[in-house]
Amino acid sequence: MGSPAHFVASAGGGAYPISAVRLYVDNQPITTLYTNSLNTYTSLAAGSHYIVVVAWNTKGASFTNAINIKVNGSTPPPPPTPTPTPSGSYSGDFGATSNWMAAQFRSTGALMYSTLRINPYYSNLAATGLVRDPARYTQVEDWMRWYIGHLNYSDRWGVGGTMYDYNIVNGQEISAGDADSTDSYAATFLSLAYNYFATGNPAAQSYVRSIASQLNLIAQVLAKTQQSDGLTWAKPNYQIKYLMDNAEVFRGLADVSTLFGSMGDTAKQNYYGALATKCQSGIWSMWLAGKWAVYKDGIGRLAAPNMGTWYPDATAQMFPVLYGAVSGSDSRAQQAYGALNAAWPGWPQLSYNSQDPFPWVMIVDAAALVGDKGRVNTWADSARGKWVNKGFPWTWYSMEAGWYMRLASYMDGGKF
Repeated sequence: MGSPAHFVASAGGGAYPISAVRLYVDNQPITTLYTNSLNTYTSLAAGSHYIVVVAWNTKGASFTNAINIKVNGSTPPPPPTPTPTPSGSYSGDFGATSNWMAAQFRSTGALMYSTLRINPYYSNLAATGLVRDPARYTQVEDWMRWYIGHLNYSDRWGVGGTMYDYNIVNGQEISAGDADSTDSYAATFLSLAYNYFATGNPAAQSYVRSIASQLNLIAQVLAKTQQSDGLTWAKPNYQIKYLMDNAEVFRGLADVSTLFGSMGDTAKQNYYGALATKCQSGIWSMWLAGKWAVYKDGIGRLAAPNMGTWYPDATAQMFPVLYGAVSGSDSRAQQAYGALNAAWPGWPQLSYNSQDPFPWVMIVDAAALVGDKGRVNTWADSARGKWVNKGFPWTWYSMEAGWYMRLASYMDGGKF
């Protein structure tokens, strides 16, 4: 056999369709396709090689075929099949999105969800995307100062370091006295602080160092609601352990651990690092042979997803890879993504808008992290037609903009 070697394979999944096929050479993954077949060329060194093809169906069952081959020399490769390319420019989208986001701030530093609502969870994710633009560091810090200035030191749940939503009433910012969760709000602010510090900007690092005690207080929100299985409650009085929330919690704990290490506090680095590892183990325990459970209830039962429901069931499948609880090459990430594609094959064309009107850019970010540039580019063209090239009309809002800035940066070869 010559090199590049030509591999062709197809699979049937029995009663369930095939969601992904992966080629291994000498026990190393080479390529993954989210179809029931592959047809690819791979350059190999002369000598013997062990080839394995694994396919997974939408129920998580795997099918394997292995052969040994011997490569003698080289043959010219065929022209590659091109990945679909977007009609627009990610760099242009990045600038347009940054400009739009800059107009979503109040003079107080609040980063708005809508004209009448401040949702700090959404704002944290929005600002994390805005960090990718050095021209917006001042506004990122304005939001962080707003958040720190509105921390609860004694809240309705008896936990300090939490945050409420705020409403705009007669031009004034009025606390709603409640929030959708305590875990996600805290976790996403910790990740924002880490990302701002990680820019290396001296002013950014100086500010983050100045709020080290508040960051510890915020991180304690997660420590106080984390249970023996590593998972956190959504709120102290709402004891459901959501996969989505806990993926954010894992990232927040891992980020604040790294952040404290960067600031020379190894005790807190080790403490929060251990909590992050515990949370990651809890997330892994929510794997249900091909898909992720949507949540764990108060008596430890896992809720299997209904993949025909876009939110939260189908979207939850991408949160572990989005927040790094599993890598994009992990078999669980690949199977969960395959299950999403099987249930929602038209998502790059915004088919989910039949159930949910929002852009859901975070799912596209996750698709990029598992290496599916084709679907990402198709979605980007769809989004340009509906939101980006039309001035970002509602249902576009600040969190979506933050995720899109991260996507555009990543697709242009920059930092995610």
